[in-house]
Amino acid sequence: MERLLALWMGGLLALAPCALAQTPASDPLPLDVALSLRGHNGRSPVNLSPDGEWVAHTVESADTVPRGASSAYSATGFPFAEGNARMEATLSRVDGDEVIRLGGPDSSSWAPVFSPDGERVGFYSDAGGEAGLWIWTRETREARRIEGVVVRPFFGFEGVRWAPDSRRLLVKLLPEDLTLEEANALLPAPQAEPPAPELDPNEASVVVRRSTAFESERSSGSDDRDAPPASDPLAERIAGFTADLAVVDTTTGRVERIVEREAVRMYAFSPNGTSIAYTVLSSYAPNTQQPLYELRRHDLSTESDHSLAEDLRLSYGIEWSWSPDGRFIAYTDSGQLGDGSFAVVDVRDGPARTLENEAPPFAAGEGEVPPIWSGDAQRLYGVAEGALWAVDVASGAAREAAAIDDWRIRVLLTPSWNSATAFSRDGGETLWVTAREEESGRFGLFSVRVASGETRAVYEEEASWSHLFSLAANEITGDAVYVSRSQQQVGELWVVDTATGEPRQVSRINHALDRYALGEARILEWRSANGEPLRGALLLPPGYERDTGLPLVVWVYAGANGSDAIHRFGLWGAMPTFNMHLLATRGFAVLFPDVPVRTGRLTDDLVASVLPAVNAAIEQGYADRERLALMGQSFGSFNVLALLTRTDRFDAAVITAAVLHPDLFADYLSGSSTGYWEQGQGNMGGTIWEQPERYRDNSPLFDFPEITTPLLIGQGDQDGDLVPVDAIFNALERLDKKVEYRLYRGESHVISRRANVLDFWNRRLEFLAEHLDLEVEENGRVTVPQDSP
Repeated sequence: MERLLALWMGGLLALAPCALAQTPASDPLPLDVALSLRGHNGRSPVNLSPDGEWVAHTVESADTVPRGASSAYSATGFPFAEGNARMEATLSRVDGDEVIRLGGPDSSSWAPVFSPDGERVGFYSDAGGEAGLWIWTRETREARRIEGVVVRPFFGFEGVRWAPDSRRLLVKLLPEDLTLEEANALLPAPQAEPPAPELDPNEASVVVRRSTAFESERSSGSDDRDAPPASDPLAERIAGFTADLAVVDTTTGRVERIVEREAVRMYAFSPNGTSIAYTVLSSYAPNTQQPLYELRRHDLSTESDHSLAEDLRLSYGIEWSWSPDGRFIAYTDSGQLGDGSFAVVDVRDGPARTLENEAPPFAAGEGEVPPIWSGDAQRLYGVAEGALWAVDVASGAAREAAAIDDWRIRVLLTPSWNSATAFSRDGGETLWVTAREEESGRFGLFSVRVASGETRAVYEEEASWSHLFSLAANEITGDAVYVSRSQQQVGELWVVDTATGEPRQVSRINHALDRYALGEARILEWRSANGEPLRGALLLPPGYERDTGLPLVVWVYAGANGSDAIHRFGLWGAMPTFNMHLLATRGFAVLFPDVPVRTGRLTDDLVASVLPAVNAAIEQGYADRERLALMGQSFGSFNVLALLTRTDRFDAAVITAAVLHPDLFADYLSGSSTGYWEQGQGNMGGTIWEQPERYRDNSPLFDFPEITTPLLIGQGDQDGDLVPVDAIFNALERLDKKVEYRLYRGESHVISRRANVLDFWNRRLEFLAEHLDLEVEENGRVTVPQDSP
């Protein structure tokens, strides 16, 4: 069996086929095509082989991994941190001639990483029934599992870390005294529900309830639930990351566990491979969403552990890096309470030293990236307010190293996800950065001369680039690899020559899209009710000419800049539940507006931003004022409810993942949301006792009597305790409002099982057509009835 798995997991899939020139169909994007789309996992590493000939990457398939007794892991140990799409560890030749999938058709495999010598790839796979550590060998084209090793990563970025000797690697393992079932039992369980009946794979697992006002009887299905046991939300959050950290010798199979049963997050060998640094999630700052970490160093020769710094404010525990000489570790004070400063720790004698300077906060808005080192370890680089800054490690002096007019620098290139040393081919005199043009949202690659700050555009395109673990450059070939996304492209791997700017497509994972014309996005501009200039991404039907107003769907998410999604496929990404091309290709316009929010002014700022955006879409000829709808997911669903209490302009509304109680007082006291509302995403700026008016004014529940818009709710039964969404439905039903509640069994925060996504999209399209008074053609496109005013 082991031999068969090795052959299976190292087998050649196929030569990458060439794209065939064809005219896209004018029919709407079919639901089954949208459900078959694949993407790249944004948190799993994308890395080039040392010779630059291959790219290791993780593809999210259209299949899903069944959820079981744990909300965080499958029965095989596959983690759900990035969703429940079945993943495929993949090797692609840069020249496009060959693709190798490091896993079988029914297993999940992810996070492949090349060894420093390029001869092997370490990756995870649950082939054989449990998440294991596998090694693929380039010479034999076969993969083998390291016997007895059960891995326990949670996030995609928790991949293997190779030692410089290309023999040992660092990995998170299941605690030695636990089985997968026992470990999963320690985690918060999904909401208890009556046992779901056995279903055909093509049958939706949905329980439907409608209010009396909807003129439909409530469907079968009990709403009685046992109250969940009392729990400690903080302890549960930390328990979800508990694992052992081990050094595995891939030659002998020897496993040395250096940390046992702790919430280890990020880990890395020192540059010479003699010691290891790692972070441990220790606690959260009281009443906040700010995690706190301890930074430790383990000496492999003495087997001793040393705490280098405690109570570090980090977002994910990944915002730190070894210096190239192994003497220092630098980190960014980050997260909700972080001030964006750099600090360094001398691993020989400590303690941590903050580099005091007058630079703006680092990494603000540019992603959770670590400080980047110069090759001589004398400087740290970081991005602050769209410019590249350099900080002298010895003195702490900072200077702006480069800025690009009308562009915001995003990321400084490094040789790999495993390196935090700036990529350079001339000894550090020239660096490379990616940047985003503020007006159009397109991305580009620029070279930077360190001494002068001079920049040169190397390559630009109408697309957005992923940068968290999905960007690297090869020092031999000079190629930079990245994942490019656009309205016409879900996400494909490309390489670009850093010297000439010549781009080449590496992957091609969604051939079906070539057959369909997709929506086209443009920027819409307006002023908020407060006079603030705002923008939004407006997705329109393919080939649309502004000759008539379209039915408009507004996708809302407070605090987000919707205009940033101008080049994001379907506005919200490739997840089929939110692929807005399914609306645009059927004749809808979809608007994702900027919604800046001030402390304690959530609802007021929603109204001030969204309603003027709708007016602008109407006045500029894009939208039909008589056919307006509103949609939102998660926090966005709460935003939808808030808007519906302040306006009757929308003819229909759809929400999904309604996990926030419409009564902020109740949500605040639920046990896990105090920090969320005080200083987190909800941002009321204080407690319910300090700011009772703010909590009252921003609680939609108290104004539910004002709602006149019919509402459709889609919810997974494993998405929290269902108290908030039940409260929404029960309140609206009692008020005799039109509301339909579709509860999907076995689903979590995002409805993802194929049959359920189909069921919800079909009902959503039907719901919109009904309440926006639209006719549906045989091919699915919507039109305004002839006799409509």
